[in-house]
Amino acid sequence: MHELFISYCRHDLDDANALADTLSKAGLSVWLDRKAIQEGDAFDTQIEQAIAQTRVVIVIWSEHSVKSHWVRAEAAYALGKRKLLPISIDQCEPPLQFMQIQTIDFRYWDRTSNHHAFQQLAGALAKRLAASAASTDTQLRSVSQTLVALSADAVEHPAKTILEAWIAAAGLRFPETVIEKEYQDYFCGETFIIAQFAMLLAVATYAVYGAADIAMESGGVLSTRFRFMIALPLMATFFALSFRPFARRHSQAFIIAFGIVGIVCTYINVYLIAADSPFRIDNGNATMNAMLMLGFLALLPLSVGSAIVLGSIIVAGHAGVVMQAGMLLWVSWLFYLHVTSMFTVACCIAYWRERFYRTAFAAEFSYGVS
Repeated sequence: MHELFISYCRHDLDDANALADTLSKAGLSVWLDRKAIQEGDAFDTQIEQAIAQTRVVIVIWSEHSVKSHWVRAEAAYALGKRKLLPISIDQCEPPLQFMQIQTIDFRYWDRTSNHHAFQQLAGALAKRLAASAASTDTQLRSVSQTLVALSADAVEHPAKTILEAWIAAAGLRFPETVIEKEYQDYFCGETFIIAQFAMLLAVATYAVYGAADIAMESGGVLSTRFRFMIALPLMATFFALSFRPFARRHSQAFIIAFGIVGIVCTYINVYLIAADSPFRIDNGNATMNAMLMLGFLALLPLSVGSAIVLGSIIVAGHAGVVMQAGMLLWVSWLFYLHVTSMFTVACCIAYWRERFYRTAFAAEFSYGVS
């Protein structure tokens, strides 16, 4: 007899497999039809028996599964047996029949047992299995205790709780996790087109400066080749990939990855230009490029934390380049002042932008609730 039955739509096979594997590693016996039965098939008696013989039925709700008559039938049968435990992997609403049943949010699950979504599921499963475990069922009690231990990991460290409270007090986080996740989706929907514009502008600027270097003979062969054969195609690829669904789904990580690639390419180009050009580091090459990068950082719709991290990388990289060039502090302090000032401006822009969107979201959310 299996402890768990997972009901899902064939479009969500990867998520179902990941969940089944993670639950199996926790010691649970999982029934999963990995062939993902096609629409139109009969409600097979084997599936009906499998549900009847399991203790908990996990239904994976998604934009595809809510339209599946098969998944709806399995969920309804499990509900009648009081075995239903639903999770959602996107922003869809469960069918009307199941909207009053608490659904665990798995939209941001990283497919590990350490994530808070899985720990919440583990806690719910522990209660269900403990309630149905017979006093002589030693194996099931052991599994239930393992799940309790996993769910206990969801208790946050006091220092983390204090830090999150400070961030919330600064207006950069909503206290409720669910509302914070809703805001992240809202922020992506409102600003991702700005990120795409910033990527396109970065590519265009990179090309224009390359053409200017060639025209003024201020760039060398190595830097020109690197700019047009490696850096520009790489950054243009990011812009093209920004139109793919996964880029929008993981918008902050995608934008940060683009920023890191841009930073690395720019500093490589700084060294290549300095090697065979009159425009060297000691007369402002690195500083000008660092300030340009910080300008694009201010344009990218990043959270304040991400902006500070990327900006710090740019500032540290500039300092490293200047020090490696052997420039003393009392000679190069003006370079540091320019870059630090631009970094401060970029962080302030990121802060007020995030405050603006959080205020707008809070207003819309309050209106929707009322």
